[in-house]
Amino acid sequence: MRTFRGRLVVLLTLIAVSVSPARAGEPWRLIVVGDSRGEDNGVNTVILTEIATHIVAEQPDVVLFPGDLVEGDTDTEGLISQLTTWRTTMLPVYSAGARVLAVRGNHEDTGSVEAWNAVFDGLFAMPGNGPVGEVNVTYSMVRYNAFVVGLDEYSDHPGRVNQTWLDAQLAANTRAHVFVFGHEPAFRAGHEDCLDVYPADRDVFWASITNAGGRTYLCGHDHFYDHARIDDQDSNPDNDVHQLIVGTGGAPLVTFDGIYDGDNGDMIPCQQYYASAYGYVRVDIHDLQVTLTWVERVDANVFMDMETWSYSAAPRPGDLTCDGMTDWFDADAFVLALIDPAAYSLAYPDCSRMLADVNGDGNVDGRDIDPFVVRLIGE
Repeated sequence: MRTFRGRLVVLLTLIAVSVSPARAGEPWRLIVVGDSRGEDNGVNTVILTEIATHIVAEQPDVVLFPGDLVEGDTDTEGLISQLTTWRTTMLPVYSAGARVLAVRGNHEDTGSVEAWNAVFDGLFAMPGNGPVGEVNVTYSMVRYNAFVVGLDEYSDHPGRVNQTWLDAQLAANTRAHVFVFGHEPAFRAGHEDCLDVYPADRDVFWASITNAGGRTYLCGHDHFYDHARIDDQDSNPDNDVHQLIVGTGGAPLVTFDGIYDGDNGDMIPCQQYYASAYGYVRVDIHDLQVTLTWVERVDANVFMDMETWSYSAAPRPGDLTCDGMTDWFDADAFVLALIDPAAYSLAYPDCSRMLADVNGDGNVDGRDIDPFVVRLIGE
């Protein structure tokens, strides 16, 4: 067994030979918009082209598209043609270097998953780490200090998610930020066919986001923007998960009366903002801070910021610099936390030395070195 001093030497060596990642501590951005179906071979190409142009100008790293890209077709070749039109319309976003992640909606579910896989292949493919039978439609991805999960809510579990797979993914996550997206709202706003058809399963799903430190669920299906804080009735609104319906990519707009009349279980949806308009949500991430902005189309090719909401995520063990991830910058801070707590507190006044308790035994000591190195290398 290595001595305490020996393990520190190993850690310090790792620091010395490491190359710090360029993204550490830098802000980055993702965009959310869904439901772009229309009459141009299944796509509203006029609105989607405008949105794609503005997305490129926003310079996001990631774009999330929660379903109903197209009108849908039971014929495989017809659905391939529609999805190809969508992909072509979004090509400027791909070409700008953004990672585009989409999940199926109920309109894609009218056809075969083979059509989806034929269009979203190669450079356009989704992460290939989904569960058996759902590869390329359910998946997860790490992006800087965030963990992104795309969920197919159809496959062999319509109206639900693959909870067993999701639980395992969230349990293994080490990033501070968790963004989960799927097509159907978890709490009914417009459509009756949503995740609250199975309220017990929905409640387990919602609790899994909450327990993983997530603060949002991003979805579409309803053709409007609706931001709701889902009150869990613990008298602390700062830990509530928010549902953002962003079905605003070109599908025919509808109105919503603000009454969430589904089976809400023990929770109370509280509307924060609503708009029956086209647009998208911009998500800016900087260290532990997240700011979400609803960007609304107010006229042809004119978009304006209309609603902004911010929150701060909690750092995870091993994140000694509180930037949302465990990386090489944390190694030096970890050594300080072990051998010179006062110096650590002076250098990182907004963080806690207890973040060095990587093995979770309630102490910061030599027993945390090996699990910290494992996490560091694993990152």
